[in-house]
Amino acid sequence: MSQKARRGIHVDQSDLLCKKGCGYYGNASWKGYCSKLQKEEEAALRGAQSQPSLAHFSKFEEKKSNVTTRKVIAVKKFFSPSSHASTKKGSPEARTPSPSVTRKVSVDTDRASREFVEFLKKLPKHGAEIYKQSKSFAESMAGKEIMGADELTECVQDFYQNLSDRLLFTFKWSAEVVEQVMDQVEKYVMTRLYKYTFCPETTDDEKRDLAIQARIRALHWVTVQMLCVPVDEAIPTVSENRIFRAIKLTKQEPASADDFLPALIYVVLKAHPPRLHSNIQYITRFCNPSRLMTGEDGYYFTN
Repeated sequence: MSQKARRGIHVDQSDLLCKKGCGYYGNASWKGYCSKLQKEEEAALRGAQSQPSLAHFSKFEEKKSNVTTRKVIAVKKFFSPSSHASTKKGSPEARTPSPSVTRKVSVDTDRASREFVEFLKKLPKHGAEIYKQSKSFAESMAGKEIMGADELTECVQDFYQNLSDRLLFTFKWSAEVVEQVMDQVEKYVMTRLYKYTFCPETTDDEKRDLAIQARIRALHWVTVQMLCVPVDEAIPTVSENRIFRAIKLTKQEPASADDFLPALIYVVLKAHPPRLHSNIQYITRFCNPSRLMTGEDGYYFTN
């Protein structure tokens, strides 16, 4: 009887953590690592692969180094006192503005801008500087859809890191305040860049979306009983928080990981969300990594 009661999907907390044992959440898209260690592993792998053929590709490496240097300079210029000079009258950007920048902003972008400004007004100081840097970065990235997804990700994550370090070490703000500011910066920047960064044309995200949709349709026959989901189907379950609440109401006790994962799978199968892979990749690429490595947000996303 005890074996029957334990049927279903069982997940230990340790299975969700980075396989390097750093204590942060890992992710299958990052080969089991957290986002930080995954980047380090990729960098080490690229370095190891380039060593045997270094003599044959010296010109290529030199060109790659120059491109990287230009990207670093482009990001760092937003944090210098003279960053506003690039948009003065007579500059290339002022003479030939991107059509996407001059186009009327969407309702979401307009609302995100207003909310960002209102949030920054509550800060004791440096709010105007943070807004200028974020706005300049968003405008510089607009229209760069020709860049690969990895390059777009690197530019955005470099901006997050530079700004976060500036808030921590130059402005001497607390980690809690920096986290709140970076959440708002992310919301503002990525709302403005959404149409350029969601499902980039250089990826196969759309193709994989279609494959997942077909797979979900093929599993329409799966029932609550088959997954041993401890949830009363009469209870609405829309988000992760509601899944936990529904499990608690059904079992009359707090939900565990073994309860949550099959319930989440069942909800996904029945909700059949469109563009599931694209949304997961969008979050993985452009979310502030600290939110995916710890806390409830990291736990939900890891599952």
